[in-house]
Amino acid sequence: MMKIMRQRLFFAVGLLAAVSAFAQPAVSEGGILTSAFRSNPRLPNGGVAQGSLFSIYGAGLGPSSGVGVSSLPLQQTLAGTSIRVTSGGMTINCFPIFTIQGQVNAILPSNTPVGNATLVVTFNGASSVARSFRVVASSFGTFSANGQGFGPGSITNFESATAVPLSNSVLRSARPGQTLTLFGTGLGPLPAGTPDNAAAPAVQIGAANIELYVGNIRANVAYAGRAPGFVGLDQINFVVPTGLLGCSIPVYVRIGQIISNFTTIAISAAGGACSDPLGLSSSQLDRLVQTGSLKVGSIVLARLDFETSVPGFGNFNLKSDSGLADFVEYTPQTIEFNTGTNVGGVTSFGTCYVFSGTATDTEVIDPIALKQLDAGSLINVSGPKGAKTLKKSANSIGLYSESFGTSGLSIPGFPGMGDTSYLEAGNYTFNNGAGGADVRGFNANLTIAGALNWTNKATTTTVSRAQGLTVNWTGADPSGYVVVFGYSSIDASTNSTTVSFVCTERGSAGTFTVPPQVLLALPPTPTGSAALDDAPFGALALSSGSNPVSFTAPGLDVGTIVNTSAIFKTVIYN
Repeated sequence: MMKIMRQRLFFAVGLLAAVSAFAQPAVSEGGILTSAFRSNPRLPNGGVAQGSLFSIYGAGLGPSSGVGVSSLPLQQTLAGTSIRVTSGGMTINCFPIFTIQGQVNAILPSNTPVGNATLVVTFNGASSVARSFRVVASSFGTFSANGQGFGPGSITNFESATAVPLSNSVLRSARPGQTLTLFGTGLGPLPAGTPDNAAAPAVQIGAANIELYVGNIRANVAYAGRAPGFVGLDQINFVVPTGLLGCSIPVYVRIGQIISNFTTIAISAAGGACSDPLGLSSSQLDRLVQTGSLKVGSIVLARLDFETSVPGFGNFNLKSDSGLADFVEYTPQTIEFNTGTNVGGVTSFGTCYVFSGTATDTEVIDPIALKQLDAGSLINVSGPKGAKTLKKSANSIGLYSESFGTSGLSIPGFPGMGDTSYLEAGNYTFNNGAGGADVRGFNANLTIAGALNWTNKATTTTVSRAQGLTVNWTGADPSGYVVVFGYSSIDASTNSTTVSFVCTERGSAGTFTVPPQVLLALPPTPTGSAALDDAPFGALALSSGSNPVSFTAPGLDVGTIVNTSAIFKTVIYN
């Protein structure tokens, strides 16, 4: 009997230990981030600012159903969750505002010392292992309409003291000279004696050191501080500068050497629906409002000319040709959250945009899914070098793509691949046969002209982020556009986190300067050698796009075709 009781006692103790271990909160490595956007903590803007809203990700951090605060002042414990931060020899309790099993949102008190810090989450008496993060005086982040920190920003148009401010969007653009209000967090600490857990007064925070850019033009800032009546939320009132019109104008903030995330606004001369030479027109957007739907199809023929140097192998060059077609339907709801309606996702003329990803996946993935339109089983392409087809994606009824061919691969010690390239100057035709359930049969044409020439490519090998970068070219379609694209990785590991920039200019300009405040958002390029089958750690590209050519099809409201040609090389950002 005593043996059985001892076995049961040991079993009960073991069970309790297992339950206790299971219930212990766990903060993810690198899971302490600003609430406005999820910047890698190792990036220049990856610190958490004093007095800001921040998020903690992990497991077992709070109750199974989310609980948020319902009144002020905030308390140091919410639904059994509390957060303790140790920094500079001080231990400080944060103010949670939302808690659930996998995430806690809180306010970092303004008096938290800057520097390397540790954080512990306690839930129902069980505490997590301490995780490290970095406390900074300021690191601003703009909230976005999609909640991911990119795309249209949480920015409102101010009309008058008696009018309700409305969110800026492609359907409600701002006018040059109009005042807008941007919402974010991370401007910096409140003045001494002002509580972080109570409704904030209208108090300026570091306004003299704040630079807000619309496109690449610095805007006049009328107010930068806490949003009155809120906790942890900041607002910046700024005036839209003249000289910029378009549906995808980036907005970002610089404080010292720290650059915020990039979001966008729409600007037009008279307000209302915007218009962009590289995207939708105001009349097309008006149609969307009137009918509740806008069906858009786009076809792109693309060449990538890639050159790099691989230690042990020497220099090599590869030209790759491909095609892509996409057919989607916008509604007034989805278009307001979409990251961009311009061809190829580019920004408006004369502007730059920055985003994070990896060297092998530099696309911005929009979390707001658009309805895909069936345009048939394939898209036929015919050009000077014969016929090709764009095949339907297995995961999307409205996406079609194909790799057409390559040329130029030549590495010492390896046989060449031969020339299977497809795209060259000449006329191309497109059709989808009888079509599909949503987009019926169409016929379209595109003429590809001469090649792009990057005239200062050879001398562009190292880029000083603090000084900016000028790129010169000839041969671009004068009525089309040119894109300057680049990225840099945070370390020399495979598929490392990268920060990329993309700038758009008219093809006729012949030159573009990427400003320092854009390049400073990139990390310095790490040292090391990329393997032959890995992407380089730092790269720069110049791409030209033809003026979008329109085509019509039963079932489509808008159809465009464009040809792009990109020259891509490895560089070092320092």
